[in-house]
Amino acid sequence: MRNKIWEQVGQFLNRLRCENVTRDTAIEVPGYRETQEEMEGLREKCEATIQQLPQEQRKLLLEWMAKLEDMNSLEGQKAYCQGYVDCILLLSGMGLLRQDLSTEEFMKWIQQ
Repeated sequence: MRNKIWEQVGQFLNRLRCENVTRDTAIEVPGYRETQEEMEGLREKCEATIQQLPQEQRKLLLEWMAKLEDMNSLEGQKAYCQGYVDCILLLSGMGLLRQDLSTEEFMKWIQQ
């Protein structure tokens, strides 16, 4: 039951996060754009270097890079969801959220 709840909450939060990334409330982490540009430059150099490797080594390195990207995405999603959980706990602790809501009522409430 608990995993189903978090799966639904995660899906809702992911939709919320991805729907409007240009909204006024979106944060800009200092250094993000610069690092993103540096990564693109490094990616191009790495791809050229990877092509010079033997096929077995190239395959292993490409596999590792793909897993690294997957892990990076999952870590970002985890941090995003943890922020929501922290906010919910904070608001609940302050008495600003009703504590008598069932899980189903809560899911309906956040999806409105």
